Amino acid sequence: MADVYLAEQTSLGRNVAVKVLRADTLRHPAAVERFEQEARAAAALVHGNIVQVHEVACVEGVHFLAEEYVAGPTLRAWLAARGPLDPRQALAVLGQVGSALVRAAQQGLVHRDIKPENLLVTPAGDVKVADFGLVRVLSEDSELTRDGMTLGTPLYMSPEQAEGRPVDSRSDLYSLGATVYHLLAGRPPFAGASAIAVAMAHIKDPLPPLAGVRPDLPAGLCEIVERLLAKIPDDRFASPQDLLKAVGSLEHRVAPGARLGESPLAWDAGDKDLFDPTVSPSGRSGGAGAVTMAERAQAMTGRLREATRNLAAAEARARNQRLERRRVWIATGMLALLAAGLGFVIGRSRPGRPLSLRRRS
Repeated sequence: MADVYLAEQTSLGRNVAVKVLRADTLRHPAAVERFEQEARAAAALVHGNIVQVHEVACVEGVHFLAEEYVAGPTLRAWLAARGPLDPRQALAVLGQVGSALVRAAQQGLVHRDIKPENLLVTPAGDVKVADFGLVRVLSEDSELTRDGMTLGTPLYMSPEQAEGRPVDSRSDLYSLGATVYHLLAGRPPFAGASAIAVAMAHIKDPLPPLAGVRPDLPAGLCEIVERLLAKIPDDRFASPQDLLKAVGSLEHRVAPGARLGESPLAWDAGDKDLFDPTVSPSGRSGGAGAVTMAERAQAMTGRLREATRNLAAAEARARNQRLERRRVWIATGMLALLAAGLGFVIGRSRPGRPLSLRRRS
């Protein structure tokens, strides 16, 4: 429903992500309403693990919002570059996303689309939840709350969401479980030939045991993920707070003091494998020509600024051409009026033809 651009907020000298509603979406009032709802809901969620919305506006019919730019990969890109997470990394994802869901639940909001593509990782290893575009305000009863399975991603969708039934924070917990299962196993918990087949698998098929795919994982971690993926909401954690308690308890047993040190998801500008397609998941570079994230960001910023200068120059040329054409038309019109006036004056000054002639005798 929207395109996202990297932009520079010149007043503060910072990069921002600008989400612009597509022109064809504007024909659908419900989509515009959903876009505005996204902005209002996300702007109210001020939390370190949630992408912050800075501004929402409509200028000359263009609806957009400006939000925090996270200069880091999604967990989908992380998985593709480095392979499945280790237990400490999975616990970090569960804890940080769970913390974001606590804040959302306090505001009465459900994300509805937790998935690896919507989880971004900063260089410090902070996980940030992006795109509250499919959020549902629990206190409202509008058409937007009854879209059922038209909202969300089938690979990570809870059974109740797939069936179009009412959802609450436990639906987001299910999607988080499906996401972490994917990040640990290297594949989603359910697959199918179509979106409907995948949705039906979430509703009816038994969950393949995570320990069968990753026997190296602590039993407690598998239990947490599988509890998140319970078919019946009442069999899951009752709230994101309960999930955090379970994660904290397991962290204390598996990696005591882990939260006091560097995040297991931290990376730096030299981590080529997260951003360079020539680097394999094992971390081996594809050659000396591979570039770092810092170099990529610098090059992208340079291209952005160059494109901005070119656009400004093109607009200036177009503006000058319009002014020049306007001057020519004005001058032409004035000359035409002058010529018409002269013609009228000349015509009035010529001697008139006699109305009759006397006959000479």
